[in-house]
Amino acid sequence: MTTRRGYAALILTTVIWGSTFIVTKLLLEQVAPLQLTLLRFVIAFIVLAPLAARQGFHFKDIFKPVFLLFGLTGTTLYFAFQNLGMNYTSVTSTSLILAIVPVLTSIFAVIFLKEKLTRQLIASIGLVTVGMVLVALSSGQEEQGSNPLLGNLLIFASGLAWAVYTIQGRKMSGDYPALVMTAASTGAGVLFLLPFAGWEAAVVGLPHFNAAGVAEIVYLGLAASALTMFLWNYALHYLPASIAITFVNLTPVIGVASGYILGENPPLLKLAGGALAIAGVFFSSRGAKPAAAEETGK
Repeated sequence: MTTRRGYAALILTTVIWGSTFIVTKLLLEQVAPLQLTLLRFVIAFIVLAPLAARQGFHFKDIFKPVFLLFGLTGTTLYFAFQNLGMNYTSVTSTSLILAIVPVLTSIFAVIFLKEKLTRQLIASIGLVTVGMVLVALSSGQEEQGSNPLLGNLLIFASGLAWAVYTIQGRKMSGDYPALVMTAASTGAGVLFLLPFAGWEAAVVGLPHFNAAGVAEIVYLGLAASALTMFLWNYALHYLPASIAITFVNLTPVIGVASGYILGENPPLLKLAGGALAIAGVFFSSRGAKPAAAEETGK
C-alpha cells in the first residue's frame, strides 16, 4: 500500500510539473526571474509552515545546516536557474534538457548512496549524451529564445541542482517527516533568494500582474510548489531515488506539448535528440525495484 501511494504521489507530481513550463514562460512576461522564484516560494511557505508545524516543524529548523543545503539546491538553485534559463530559451528546450535529470541522479546515487552501477546505466548515459548533443546542435535554429546557448546552460545547471536535491532527500527521508523536510527546505530557499530578488527588483523594478498573472503565480505557489514538493519528498520515503526520478520522464513530454500552445515549432533534430535522451532514461530504470518500507524507517 505504501509503495502504491508513493507511485501515486509521483504521477500527480509529474503531471503538475509538466504544466509549469508554459505557466512560467507566460509569467516571465510580467515578472523578472528571481522575483518570480521568490514569490512562488513565499506563497508555498505560507501554506506549508502551519501544516508542517503539526508534525514538529519549527521556524528555527530552517537554519539547520542540513536544511539550508537542502533548500539551496532544491529551491533556490534549481528554480532560479530554471527561470533565468527560460528567459533565454524555449519551453521545448527546457523540457528536453531537464529530461537528463534522472540519469544525473542515478550517477550521483552510485557515488553517494552506493547504488550499483549497472550496464543499463552506462548504456543510458551514452544515449542521453548523444541526445543532448543533438539538442545542442539544433539550438541555432531556435527562434523563441534570445540567447539559446546561455539559456540551455542555465537549464542544465538547474538539472544538476535537482539531482543533488533528490539524493539529499533520499538520505534524509528516514530522519524527518516529508512535510517537515518540504517546509524547512522551502523556507531556507526563500532566505537565499531574498537578497538576489531584492537586487533584481532594484535594477528592473517590481512586477505588475494582470488578473491572469495573479492566478498563475498562485498556481505555481500552491499546486506546483507546496503540493508537489510535499508529494515528491513523501514518495522518496517509499521509493529509491533511481525509481522516483524516472517519473520525471513524463515532465518533458508534457512540456514539449505545452510549447506548441505557445507557437513553438522545434526542429526535427531537437525532437530526435530529446526522444533519444528520454529513451536512455527509461532504459536506465528497467529492472529497478522499489525500496522496502523498512529501509526508510517508515
